[in-house]
Amino acid sequence: MSFRKIKHIAAGVAAAAVVGVTAALSGCALETSRPRARITFEFNGTEYTVEYQLYRDMYPQTVRHFIELADAGFYDGTIIHDYTSNDIYGGGYKYDAERYESDVTNGSPEDYLDDEGMYLEDDYYELFKQENSPITPSVFDDDGYTYEGEGEDAVLVPKEGEALPTLYGEFSENGHTVENGQRGSEYGALKMYYSEKIISDTAEAQVWVKTGSGETLLREYQYNSATSLFAVQTSASTALDSDEYATFAYLLDEDAEAELDKLMDAIDDYIDEEYNSDSDFTVTAGTEIDRFEQVAEQATAAEFDLPKTAIIIKSVKITRH
Repeated sequence: MSFRKIKHIAAGVAAAAVVGVTAALSGCALETSRPRARITFEFNGTEYTVEYQLYRDMYPQTVRHFIELADAGFYDGTIIHDYTSNDIYGGGYKYDAERYESDVTNGSPEDYLDDEGMYLEDDYYELFKQENSPITPSVFDDDGYTYEGEGEDAVLVPKEGEALPTLYGEFSENGHTVENGQRGSEYGALKMYYSEKIISDTAEAQVWVKTGSGETLLREYQYNSATSLFAVQTSASTALDSDEYATFAYLLDEDAEAELDKLMDAIDDYIDEEYNSDSDFTVTAGTEIDRFEQVAEQATAAEFDLPKTAIIIKSVKITRH
C-alpha cells in the first residue's frame, strides 16, 4: 500500500472568515465574494472533475490572478510536474503525450522540463507583456520612493517602477491579514506557489506590491514571486505553511471531495499494482526556475518528482465569477 493511502485523513471544514481588504476587480461585469472553478484532471485514461470555491473576500489579488489565467486557457493541457506525499504541483509545464513517454517514462525527464516548448514561464511572460494583457499587475520594481507633503503630513510614495510578471503574496508572513482568522490548510485546498530564491542580499531584493485594498507596500521579492504555479493539498497535512502561501480555494462540497478521493485512490491503486512505493512511481529531475531574474541574481535550481504516468490538468474553468 502506498504512503499516501496511509497518510490521507479527511480534514474537517473550518468556519470561513472575512478579510480586511476590499475585493479587487477581475474584469467581470458581476463578481461574487466566492467564485467557483472546475478543474478536470486525467489519469491513466480516466477524467476526474473537481469543483472548487475561491475565496476572493480573503485573497482578492490571488483569486483574480488565478481567474485571469484560467479564463485565458493558460492551465488547459498542463501536467502535475511535482508529486509529493502531501501536495501535488501544477501550472508550469504543457502536456505532450509522445514527449512525456519518451522523456519522463524512459529516463530523461530533464529534457522535458528544459524544453522551451514544454516550459510555460516564457509563455506566461509573453501573456503578461502583451497589449491588453489579461493579467493585472500587483508587483513592481523598487525604483525608490519619495515623500509627498511636508512635515508630519508627509506621505511615503513609491516612484513609478516597471510592473513585474509576479503576484503579491497574500499571507501573514508577507503582511497580509485576515480579520477573525482564516481557514487553515486542509485536504484539497489550492495554494498559489512560489519557490525559494538564490538572493544573497535581501535588502536589495525589494519590490513594491499593491494590495487588494489599494495600499502600496515595500516587501521582499521572494514572497511576491509566484507566477502561474499552484499546489493541490492531497493529505490532511502539508509542506506549505499557510503563513507563507496563499490558500485561496477549497473543495466546494462533499461531492468534490469524493471526486478528488477517486483520483487519489486511482493513483494509489496504480502505484500498488505497478510499483512498490510513491518514490518508484516518480522520477527526480533537476531544472532551473524563475528565469526572469529581474530581482533574483540567477535562475534558481529545483528538483521535481515527475509521475512516470502523467497526471494531466485537462482544463481549469471558472464557473462563477
